[in-house]
Amino acid sequence: MQLRDIQYVIAAAEAGSFSKAALVVHVSQPALSQMIQRLEDELGVKLFIRKSNKVILTEEGAIFCEEGREILNRSQHLISRMGEFKELTQGKLSIAIAPFYQKNFLLPFLAEFRKKYPGIMVQVVDAFSNYSEELLMNGEVDLALVMLPFHSGTIRYEPLYREQIYLAVPKHSDVCQKLGGSESRELETEDLRKLQEEPFILYERGRRMYESSQKLCRSAGFVPKAAFLSNSCESLNAMVGNGMGIGFVPSSVEKTANHEEIVYYSINSPDAIRTLAVGYLEKNLSAAAQEFVKMAKKQNRITG
Repeated sequence: MQLRDIQYVIAAAEAGSFSKAALVVHVSQPALSQMIQRLEDELGVKLFIRKSNKVILTEEGAIFCEEGREILNRSQHLISRMGEFKELTQGKLSIAIAPFYQKNFLLPFLAEFRKKYPGIMVQVVDAFSNYSEELLMNGEVDLALVMLPFHSGTIRYEPLYREQIYLAVPKHSDVCQKLGGSESRELETEDLRKLQEEPFILYERGRRMYESSQKLCRSAGFVPKAAFLSNSCESLNAMVGNGMGIGFVPSSVEKTANHEEIVYYSINSPDAIRTLAVGYLEKNLSAAAQEFVKMAKKQNRITG
Protein backbone atom coordinates (compact mmCIF):
# COMPACT_ATOMS: atom_id res chain seq x y z
CA MET A 1 0.00 0.00 0.00
CA GLN A 2 1.25 3.44 -0.94
CA LEU A 3 0.23 6.95 0.06
CA ARG A 4 -1.34 7.32 -3.37
CA ASP A 5 -3.71 4.42 -2.58
CA ILE A 6 -4.89 6.21 0.55
CA GLN A 7 -5.46 9.40 -1.42
CA TYR A 8 -7.56 7.54 -4.00
CA VAL A 9 -9.78 5.89 -1.37
CA ILE A 10 -10.38 9.18 0.44
CA ALA A 11 -11.17 10.92 -2.84
CA ALA A 12 -13.75 8.24 -3.70
CA ALA A 13 -15.30 8.48 -0.25
CA GLU A 14 -15.60 12.26 -0.44
CA ALA A 15 -16.88 12.28 -4.04
CA GLY A 16 -19.35 9.43 -3.50
CA SER A 17 -18.47 7.79 -6.81
CA PHE A 18 -15.43 6.40 -8.60
CA SER A 19 -16.08 8.48 -11.72
CA LYS A 20 -16.14 11.80 -9.83
CA ALA A 21 -13.11 10.78 -7.75
CA ALA A 22 -11.19 9.90 -10.92
CA LEU A 23 -11.61 13.49 -12.12
CA VAL A 24 -10.27 14.81 -8.80
CA VAL A 25 -7.12 12.64 -8.75
CA HIS A 26 -6.58 12.86 -12.53
CA VAL A 27 -6.74 9.17 -13.45
CA SER A 28 -9.25 7.22 -15.51
CA GLN A 29 -12.29 5.75 -13.78
CA PRO A 30 -11.37 2.13 -14.68
CA ALA A 31 -7.84 2.62 -13.34
CA LEU A 32 -9.20 4.01 -10.07
CA SER A 33 -11.69 1.15 -9.71
CA GLN A 34 -8.98 -1.45 -10.36
CA MET A 35 -6.62 0.13 -7.85
CA ILE A 36 -9.24 0.16 -5.11
CA GLN A 37 -10.19 -3.44 -5.92
CA ARG A 38 -6.52 -4.50 -5.63
CA LEU A 39 -6.23 -2.67 -2.32
CA GLU A 40 -9.33 -4.42 -0.96
CA ASP A 41 -7.91 -7.77 -2.03
CA GLU A 42 -4.59 -6.91 -0.36
CA LEU A 43 -6.27 -5.87 2.89
CA GLY A 44 -8.85 -8.66 2.84
CA VAL A 45 -11.78 -6.29 3.55
CA LYS A 46 -14.33 -4.34 1.55
CA LEU A 47 -13.91 -0.58 1.75
CA PHE A 48 -16.95 0.37 -0.32
CA ILE A 49 -20.47 -0.82 -1.00
CA ARG A 50 -20.87 -0.38 -4.74
CA LYS A 51 -24.22 0.70 -6.16
CA SER A 52 -25.15 1.61 -9.72
CA ASN A 53 -24.09 5.25 -9.63
CA LYS A 54 -22.46 5.71 -6.26
CA VAL A 55 -20.25 4.11 -3.62
CA ILE A 56 -20.74 4.08 0.15
CA LEU A 57 -18.05 3.45 2.74
CA THR A 58 -18.26 0.28 4.76
CA GLU A 59 -17.38 0.35 8.46
CA GLU A 60 -13.90 -0.82 7.52
CA GLY A 61 -13.75 1.84 4.83
CA ALA A 62 -14.66 4.58 7.31
CA ILE A 63 -11.87 3.47 9.66
CA PHE A 64 -9.46 3.29 6.70
CA CYS A 65 -10.26 6.89 5.73
CA GLU A 66 -9.95 8.14 9.32
CA GLU A 67 -6.57 6.51 9.82
CA GLY A 68 -5.52 7.32 6.26
CA ARG A 69 -6.09 11.05 6.74
CA GLU A 70 -3.86 10.90 9.83
CA ILE A 71 -1.16 9.13 7.83
CA LEU A 72 -1.33 11.71 5.03
CA ASN A 73 -1.14 14.56 7.54
CA ARG A 74 1.87 12.97 9.24
CA SER A 75 3.47 12.41 5.87
CA GLN A 76 3.08 16.07 4.94
CA HIS A 77 4.42 17.10 8.32
CA LEU A 78 7.45 14.86 7.79
CA ILE A 79 8.09 16.40 4.37
CA SER A 80 7.86 19.88 5.89
CA ARG A 81 10.28 18.95 8.68
CA MET A 82 12.77 17.54 6.20
CA GLY A 83 12.42 20.73 4.19
CA GLU A 84 13.39 22.69 7.29
CA PHE A 85 16.62 20.73 7.50
CA LYS A 86 17.27 21.26 3.81
CA GLU A 87 16.66 24.99 4.18
CA LEU A 88 18.73 25.00 7.40
CA THR A 89 15.97 26.46 9.54
CA GLN A 90 16.72 23.80 12.14
CA GLY A 91 19.18 21.01 12.82
CA LYS A 92 22.36 20.23 14.72
CA LEU A 93 26.05 20.51 13.88
CA SER A 94 28.87 19.05 15.98
CA ILE A 95 32.48 20.18 15.55
CA ALA A 96 35.66 18.87 17.19
CA ILE A 97 38.56 21.29 17.54
CA ALA A 98 41.47 21.99 19.90
CA PRO A 99 40.64 24.58 22.60
CA PHE A 100 43.25 27.11 21.40
CA TYR A 101 41.91 27.20 17.85
CA GLN A 102 38.37 27.16 19.12
CA LYS A 103 39.01 30.45 20.87
CA ASN A 104 41.20 32.11 18.26
CA PHE A 105 39.78 30.75 15.02
CA LEU A 106 36.41 29.05 15.36
CA LEU A 107 34.38 31.24 17.71
CA PRO A 108 34.51 34.45 15.61
CA PHE A 109 33.39 32.44 12.59
CA LEU A 110 30.67 30.60 14.52
CA ALA A 111 29.12 33.93 15.46
CA GLU A 112 28.66 34.67 11.76
CA PHE A 113 27.32 31.16 11.06
CA ARG A 114 24.86 31.43 13.96
CA LYS A 115 23.66 34.82 12.74
CA LYS A 116 22.91 33.37 9.30
CA TYR A 117 21.40 30.11 10.59
CA PRO A 118 19.91 30.75 14.05
CA GLY A 119 17.95 27.49 13.96
CA ILE A 120 21.07 25.32 13.83
CA MET A 121 22.28 24.18 17.25
CA VAL A 122 26.08 23.94 17.20
CA GLN A 123 27.97 21.67 19.60
CA VAL A 124 31.70 22.32 19.95
CA VAL A 125 33.79 19.44 21.31
CA ASP A 126 37.20 20.19 22.86
CA ALA A 127 39.66 17.74 21.34
CA PHE A 128 43.22 17.89 20.07
CA SER A 129 43.85 16.91 16.46
CA ASN A 130 44.37 13.15 16.85
CA TYR A 131 41.30 12.75 19.06
CA SER A 132 39.26 15.04 16.79
CA GLU A 133 40.05 12.73 13.89
CA GLU A 134 39.05 9.71 15.97
CA LEU A 135 35.71 11.31 16.87
CA LEU A 136 35.06 12.04 13.21
CA MET A 137 35.88 8.49 12.10
CA ASN A 138 33.56 7.10 14.81
CA GLY A 139 30.70 9.30 13.63
CA GLU A 140 30.57 11.18 16.93
CA VAL A 141 31.01 14.59 15.29
CA ASP A 142 30.08 16.01 11.89
CA LEU A 143 33.31 17.94 11.34
CA ALA A 144 36.85 17.96 12.72
CA LEU A 145 39.09 21.01 12.49
CA VAL A 146 42.56 19.50 12.54
CA MET A 147 46.13 20.40 11.74
CA LEU A 148 47.15 18.41 8.67
CA PRO A 149 47.82 15.66 7.90
CA PHE A 150 44.80 13.47 8.53
CA HIS A 151 45.89 9.91 9.18
CA SER A 152 42.85 8.29 7.56
CA GLY A 153 42.58 8.29 3.79
CA THR A 154 38.78 8.17 3.93
CA ILE A 155 38.52 11.68 5.35
CA ARG A 156 37.94 14.51 2.89
CA TYR A 157 39.12 17.96 3.90
CA GLU A 158 39.39 21.60 2.92
CA PRO A 159 42.41 23.68 4.03
CA LEU A 160 41.33 26.82 5.88
CA TYR A 161 44.22 28.51 7.63
CA ARG A 162 47.98 28.38 7.34
CA GLU A 163 50.49 29.49 9.96
CA GLN A 164 54.17 29.30 10.77
CA ILE A 165 55.90 27.55 13.63
CA TYR A 166 58.14 29.85 15.64
CA LEU A 167 60.94 29.11 18.07
CA ALA A 168 60.10 30.84 21.35
CA VAL A 169 63.11 31.89 23.45
CA PRO A 170 63.31 33.73 26.81
CA LYS A 171 64.34 37.29 25.96
CA HIS A 172 67.22 37.59 28.45
CA SER A 173 68.69 34.12 27.95
CA ASP A 174 72.02 32.94 26.57
CA VAL A 175 70.13 31.32 23.71
CA CYS A 176 69.29 34.74 22.31
CA GLN A 177 72.99 35.53 22.20
CA LYS A 178 73.68 32.26 20.37
CA LEU A 179 71.10 33.27 17.80
CA GLY A 180 72.54 36.73 17.29
CA GLY A 181 70.65 38.85 19.78
CA SER A 182 67.14 39.51 21.02
CA GLU A 183 65.78 40.82 17.73
CA SER A 184 63.38 38.50 15.92
CA ARG A 185 64.74 37.08 12.68
CA GLU A 186 64.45 34.03 10.45
CA LEU A 187 66.47 31.01 11.52
CA GLU A 188 68.14 28.49 9.24
CA THR A 189 68.71 24.81 9.99
CA GLU A 190 72.28 25.60 11.07
CA ASP A 191 70.91 27.97 13.73
CA LEU A 192 68.74 25.24 15.20
CA ARG A 193 71.74 22.92 15.32
CA LYS A 194 73.35 25.31 17.83
CA LEU A 195 70.56 24.51 20.27
CA GLN A 196 70.99 20.76 20.58
CA GLU A 197 72.28 21.03 24.17
CA GLU A 198 69.60 23.49 25.28
CA PRO A 199 66.67 22.44 27.51
CA PHE A 200 63.47 22.27 25.45
CA ILE A 201 59.90 22.47 26.62
CA LEU A 202 58.21 19.80 24.53
CA TYR A 203 54.63 18.87 23.80
CA GLU A 204 53.20 15.61 25.01
CA ARG A 205 53.15 12.73 22.56
CA GLY A 206 50.03 12.59 20.43
CA ARG A 207 49.99 16.31 19.74
CA ARG A 208 50.59 17.52 16.18
CA MET A 209 52.99 20.13 17.55
CA TYR A 210 55.00 17.32 19.14
CA GLU A 211 55.41 15.75 15.71
CA SER A 212 56.34 19.10 14.13
CA SER A 213 58.85 19.94 16.87
CA GLN A 214 60.57 16.58 16.57
CA LYS A 215 60.72 16.88 12.80
CA LEU A 216 62.32 20.34 12.92
CA CYS A 217 64.98 19.16 15.35
CA ARG A 218 65.69 15.97 13.40
CA SER A 219 66.19 18.01 10.25
CA ALA A 220 68.86 19.94 12.18
CA GLY A 221 70.51 16.67 13.18
CA PHE A 222 69.51 16.21 16.82
CA VAL A 223 66.82 15.00 19.20
CA PRO A 224 65.69 17.75 21.61
CA LYS A 225 66.35 17.31 25.32
CA ALA A 226 63.14 17.62 27.30
CA ALA A 227 63.23 19.81 30.40
CA PHE A 228 59.45 20.06 30.71
CA LEU A 229 56.37 18.70 28.96
CA SER A 230 53.26 20.69 28.12
CA ASN A 231 49.89 19.73 26.68
CA SER A 232 49.06 23.10 25.12
CA CYS A 233 50.82 25.77 23.12
CA GLU A 234 49.58 28.48 25.48
CA SER A 235 51.03 26.85 28.58
CA LEU A 236 54.29 26.11 26.75
CA ASN A 237 54.49 29.75 25.73
CA ALA A 238 53.95 30.85 29.33
CA MET A 239 56.70 28.49 30.51
CA VAL A 240 59.12 30.02 28.00
CA GLY A 241 58.14 33.47 29.25
CA ASN A 242 59.11 32.37 32.75
CA GLY A 243 62.57 31.33 31.58
CA MET A 244 61.99 27.58 31.93
CA GLY A 245 63.38 26.66 28.53
CA ILE A 246 62.85 27.12 24.80
CA GLY A 247 60.15 25.60 22.60
CA PHE A 248 58.20 25.72 19.38
CA VAL A 249 54.85 27.50 19.19
CA PRO A 250 52.39 28.32 16.40
CA SER A 251 52.64 31.87 15.08
CA SER A 252 49.05 32.47 16.21
CA VAL A 253 50.27 32.20 19.81
CA GLU A 254 52.69 35.07 19.23
CA LYS A 255 49.83 37.15 17.82
CA THR A 256 47.57 36.57 20.82
CA ALA A 257 49.93 36.14 23.81
CA ASN A 258 51.72 39.51 23.61
CA HIS A 259 54.45 38.23 25.95
CA GLU A 260 57.19 40.85 26.36
CA GLU A 261 59.67 38.36 27.85
CA ILE A 262 59.81 36.17 24.73
CA VAL A 263 61.60 36.50 21.40
CA TYR A 264 59.93 34.66 18.52
CA TYR A 265 62.10 33.43 15.67
CA SER A 266 60.60 32.30 12.38
CA ILE A 267 62.21 29.26 10.73
CA ASN A 268 63.16 28.87 7.08
CA SER A 269 61.87 25.34 6.58
CA PRO A 270 58.85 23.72 4.91
CA ASP A 271 58.44 21.77 8.16
CA ALA A 272 57.76 25.08 9.92
CA ILE A 273 54.48 25.58 8.06
CA ARG A 274 51.26 23.94 9.18
CA THR A 275 47.70 24.06 7.92
CA LEU A 276 44.40 23.92 9.75
CA ALA A 277 41.79 22.03 7.73
CA VAL A 278 38.17 21.04 8.19
CA GLY A 279 37.71 17.31 7.75
CA TYR A 280 34.52 15.39 7.03
CA LEU A 281 33.19 12.06 5.82
CA GLU A 282 31.28 12.52 2.56
CA LYS A 283 28.70 9.86 3.37
CA ASN A 284 27.79 11.60 6.65
CA LEU A 285 27.84 15.22 5.48
CA SER A 286 24.62 16.95 6.54
CA ALA A 287 23.25 20.09 4.90
CA ALA A 288 24.38 22.14 7.91
CA ALA A 289 27.90 20.67 7.72
CA GLN A 290 28.06 21.36 3.98
CA GLU A 291 27.12 24.99 4.53
CA PHE A 292 29.66 25.34 7.34
CA VAL A 293 32.45 24.03 5.09
CA LYS A 294 31.33 26.32 2.28
CA MET A 295 31.31 29.41 4.50
CA ALA A 296 34.61 28.50 6.15
CA LYS A 297 36.33 28.05 2.78
CA LYS A 298 35.03 31.41 1.57
CA GLN A 299 36.08 33.28 4.70
CA ASN A 300 39.48 31.61 5.10
CA ARG A 301 40.67 31.16 1.53
CA ILE A 302 44.41 30.41 1.49
CA THR A 303 46.89 30.10 -1.32
CA GLY A 304 49.94 27.98 -1.93
